[in-house]
Amino acid sequence: MPESTITSRGQTTLPKEVREALDLKAGDKVRYLIYDGEVRVAPVLPLSRLYGVLEYDGPPVTLEDIERGIIEGACRSALGDDWSPETPEEAERVAVGGAGRK
Repeated sequence: MPESTITSRGQTTLPKEVREALDLKAGDKVRYLIYDGEVRVAPVLPLSRLYGVLEYDGPPVTLEDIERGIIEGACRSALGDDWSPETPEEAERVAVGGAGRK
């Protein structure tokens, strides 16, 4: 189990094994999470590391498309995965009115 010593200035060096396990490089930031007398060290991920995570390579999506997807997802969650609306209006009617399957 890796360990390190705290200096008189309250500093410590993260052991190589820890830096490698967390993929930490010089200049990276870490966060200390204190819970029940123990400390967890977690990397602080800059937004630049998340670039491309939500990449979408398709036609533009409108707000209406997003709302329809949310409504249909809620209906499937309530009525079962095999439920599929015949029209967007049916999905909205079911979501708002709570009507069951046809």
